[in-house]
Amino acid sequence: MIRWQGMALGVVALVFAQGGALAAVAPEAARDLVKKSGMWLEMDSLGGQVRAGMAGALARNPGALPEATKARLLGCAATAYGAEALRATATDAVAGALQPADVPVLVAWYDSELGHRIAALEQASAAKVADPAERLRRGEQLLQAASPGRRASLQAMLAETRSADVMADTAIEMAIAVREGLARADPSATPRAIADIKADLDAKRPQLVARYAQMGLPAYAFAYDGLDDDDLKRNVDYLASAAAKAYSDASVRGVARALNDASVALGRCLKDAGAAKAP
Repeated sequence: MIRWQGMALGVVALVFAQGGALAAVAPEAARDLVKKSGMWLEMDSLGGQVRAGMAGALARNPGALPEATKARLLGCAATAYGAEALRATATDAVAGALQPADVPVLVAWYDSELGHRIAALEQASAAKVADPAERLRRGEQLLQAASPGRRASLQAMLAETRSADVMADTAIEMAIAVREGLARADPSATPRAIADIKADLDAKRPQLVARYAQMGLPAYAFAYDGLDDDDLKRNVDYLASAAAKAYSDASVRGVARALNDASVALGRCLKDAGAAKAP
């Protein structure tokens, strides 16, 4: 699956209960897959984007919170949305979602020559061209020159990965994380106000899905330009396998639970920090 960071398009389909998952596969095996798939790096990126979103919102509204409260918020966010915490939760969720039979298939793919090349292309996509709009423009050009078979493969990849839905859910959850974090730092914010944040963003989901569906094909065309038509079709065949579908679902669950648990941890940290500062 293409890395969400690399496409610069944005992660949460479901919100999961707190607490560790009952691992169906060994934690070491899950951690290995999370690293091989690029999800390990993705957790660092997602956490960084949430923290940057909070810092940016505070900078745009300098009088919204006292300076001491801002410092507590950003300090708590650095821990709650740190890569270590997000990776641990996501890996635990992946371990609980996969079945032992999935692991050999997934490892064989990620360790294959084509699997390595695809991972490298996905990681290099954003570095190759930093501007997301330029990547989409070049992707459109590549689509115009693509054979019908190549275009069909790219479309199949979008369908197999449920790319538009996943990216819309991710964008919503990250926005919720930022806005909830700011609200939790405001003593006047009520539980109803925090709940309204999610309802407001959820209402915008259809527009986000439509937007990402439109952007997905050129984004994939650009990211996978280094694969020939046969290799692209082999990737589609892998994505259609039961193991790949299971890992895709597990990854979505992992990101969802990581962001959800981080939000809870942020609220707990702010509460503890506030109590410690109280006279």
